[in-house]
Amino acid sequence: MKRFLIPLLLLTLCGAAQADFGVSKFTNPICGAADPCIVKCPEGKGYWYVYSSNTGIYSEYALTPADFKHDYLNKIFGAKPGSDYADEFWAPELHRLGGKWYIYFTASSGEAAIHRMYVVSGDDPMKPFGDIKCMGDCDGDNAIDQTVFEYKGKLYTSFSARVSDHQKLMLGEMASPWEIKGKPVCISHPEYEWEKACWPINEGPWAVERGGKLCILFSASAANMDEYCTGILTFAGGDIMDPKNWKKHPEPILKGQGNIQGTGHGMFTQDADGNDWFVFHCNRPHDGKVWAARFLGLQPVVWIDDIPHFSPVVEKPKYFKYEK
Repeated sequence: MKRFLIPLLLLTLCGAAQADFGVSKFTNPICGAADPCIVKCPEGKGYWYVYSSNTGIYSEYALTPADFKHDYLNKIFGAKPGSDYADEFWAPELHRLGGKWYIYFTASSGEAAIHRMYVVSGDDPMKPFGDIKCMGDCDGDNAIDQTVFEYKGKLYTSFSARVSDHQKLMLGEMASPWEIKGKPVCISHPEYEWEKACWPINEGPWAVERGGKLCILFSASAANMDEYCTGILTFAGGDIMDPKNWKKHPEPILKGQGNIQGTGHGMFTQDADGNDWFVFHCNRPHDGKVWAARFLGLQPVVWIDDIPHFSPVVEKPKYFKYEK
């Protein structure tokens, strides 16, 4: 009898250990958002959502990205009046490096349209962050939208630098999570018409690696325009710091459709099955003369030859699987 009880007990324990999954039905857009960052909890259930106001950085927790409220209730880092980071907090990104959490963001003194990149650190995305460090001026009159990524054992950063008449994408190796090593190089500048609506812009980079292939997704054109969209660079191999080794796709890989326009500044997260989703902001159609309200959108990713592809963005219901 005992030899039958042991397998039965093992089956019972395995069944108890299996996660209880749910499916969330949602329709784009989901909630207010600008430059959204959603990170799946590496230990346990749920997701963290990090976003900013003019005067600080906020975080939320939810079981699924479709449940975020964007309610500005949990402030985890604030502006310091009279400092270089007194106002205009933009594009916070949450990253875990070496067992510690870091948030990269841009801010200004509020007295001039000059933004600099900063990093703060913390132990819990729902609790206050501190120990602020500036990442430097990076040879532009603006340095914004910093992201970081690891590739072949080294840490790199990509960001957008504004020069006299355009914004370009930069790439640099990092000496530590708070210090850029050497001089960054330009890996992309606006070339195609879809990158130049209203103003020639490349910004909002996000790196993703799959099957040994490294890509950087980025936003193109002015963020106040319906034409704001998502492009992609692919690394062809060789020296990652050689701009000639980065190839730009000649068409955007995600752009607006119907009532969902301005599809840019995105990043990746995963559902409970490990499927990749693109997190981005969007807006309702408008004339571009004023800033339209921006909202959170989610789009499933289809991988073809280890390159991400997206179907056209639509408002019809989608389904996101999550762990209860």
